[in-house]
Amino acid sequence: MEPSSLRITVSSSLDRRLRYEPLRRAVRAAWSQPSGGHIGIRLMSDSEIGDLNAQFRGMDTPTDVLTFPSVPNPAHHLGDIAISVDTAERQARERGLKPSEELQYLAIHGALHLCGLDDETEEQRSEMVREMARVAEKLGLRVVETWHSIH
Repeated sequence: MEPSSLRITVSSSLDRRLRYEPLRRAVRAAWSQPSGGHIGIRLMSDSEIGDLNAQFRGMDTPTDVLTFPSVPNPAHHLGDIAISVDTAERQARERGLKPSEELQYLAIHGALHLCGLDDETEEQRSEMVREMARVAEKLGLRVVETWHSIH
């Protein structure tokens, strides 16, 4: 797939200056599907992602990243990734990463979910972490071979 056939838009509900291009690069590096199309990334607060987590997963608590795959449609919308910047900042401190690095890890994680990977079982989690490490290395990020959601 040509990188130009994958369009990634990033938006934020926060009053903070955040760099969007590293997130786009992270999603492109993780994307393994032959199809192109559009992926949306939404950066938000713990409160906002907590509302989504309650609505779609029945869990009344914030989380780090949620992924919403899209059914095939004529507009080629592939899905959306919601990321809590608040949780990313906390997890970055706990891992000894920069917040921008953790945000890229979360974008990778979300993109891999859109590609069909899951992390519900231990075997799936191991595969997800291996693939995240491969993508992180490709991007020049510090590799966290034991990455997991800390929230």
